[in-house]
Amino acid sequence: MSILVNKNTRVVVQGITRKAVQNDMRLPILALVLLLVSSTGCVMVRDGNVKPPVQWPPHSNQQVKKSIALHVIEAGRQGASSQGSSPDAAEDFLSQAVKAYTESGLFSLVVTTGQPTDLEAEITVLGKGSDGLSWSGAISALTLTMIPGVVSQDVIANTTYRDRQQKVIGIIEKNERLGFWIQFFLLFAMPFVDGPNTIMNETQYDMHRVTIEEAHSKGFF
Repeated sequence: MSILVNKNTRVVVQGITRKAVQNDMRLPILALVLLLVSSTGCVMVRDGNVKPPVQWPPHSNQQVKKSIALHVIEAGRQGASSQGSSPDAAEDFLSQAVKAYTESGLFSLVVTTGQPTDLEAEITVLGKGSDGLSWSGAISALTLTMIPGVVSQDVIANTTYRDRQQKVIGIIEKNERLGFWIQFFLLFAMPFVDGPNTIMNETQYDMHRVTIEEAHSKGFF
C-alpha cells in the first residue's frame, strides 16, 4: 500500500512540475511577443537640399580679419505658439554655429556674448511641419508599423549680418527637410545608421557652413 501511494504521489508531483515548467516557459515567450509587437524602428534622413561645402575652410585672401558675435533665436514651429520654443534646441544650434564660424578661419574672434564686435550674425531658426499625424503615420500605426510611416519637418535658418553700427549687410536663408521614418523592420537597421541627434547636429553644422560660404562669396565679410 505504501509503495503504491508513493508512486502515485510521485506521479502527481511530476505532473505539477511539468505544468509549472510550461507556465514558466509561456511567460518569457509572451513577453518576447509583446516586445516585438510594441517595438519599432525609427530612422531620420535628410533630403540633401543643403550639401556640405566643396572646400572647407573656404579660401580667403583677407589681409585683416574681423570679429563677429553670434546670436541664435529659436522661433519654434511655424504656426505654433511660442511655447513650442526649446532653449536646448537654440543652444545646440548656437554650438554648431560657433564650431562652423571658428573653423572657417575668416574671423579674428567669434563670441556669443554682448561684447562689441565688427560684425554680428543673428540666426533665426524656424521649424516648419505638420502639427498632426500624417496619413502615412496613421496607416503605420494601424498596421503596428508593418507599413512604414514618415513625419517630415523643414528646418529653416535665416541669418542676418550687421556691421558695428547695426546696419544690415545682408540676409541668407537655408532650408533642409528632415524625414523621420517609422517601421518595424527599421529596428534592425538602427545599429548601423546615425541617430537623430547626430543627424540634427550635422544638418545644423552644414547649414552654418554653406551660409558662411555664400556670405563670404557675396563680400559680406
